[in-house]
Amino acid sequence: MRSSETWREYMVQRLASNPGGVKDYLQAIMEEYQTFGDLRVVLLALQKVAEAEGGISVLAKRINAEPERLSEELSSDKALTIDTLRTILNAFGCRLSIEPLETENLHHPTLILQTQD
Repeated sequence: MRSSETWREYMVQRLASNPGGVKDYLQAIMEEYQTFGDLRVVLLALQKVAEAEGGISVLAKRINAEPERLSEELSSDKALTIDTLRTILNAFGCRLSIEPLETENLHHPTLILQTQD
């Protein structure tokens, strides 16, 4: 990483140069969210992936959304609807899935991401 670039720029460049890493990156972010519950981390990750894949306007075209509204949703402190999250993840080649927690209490499943085949 060059000293003049920000962490965000570095991550966007890494994601852009390694499209297969998007799933792993989003999976790690979802695991972090599962542990700490910080929604902003998820929204920032979705912004970084969108930027790496051409920007919010490109993502908005892929999911048939207004770029301004999508940008507002990803910049908000409010949770995305499950439908919006599913649509965005599908555009990135991922999907939501359910997996049991790795604890003795298996009554509370956790979400995982899988690439679409």
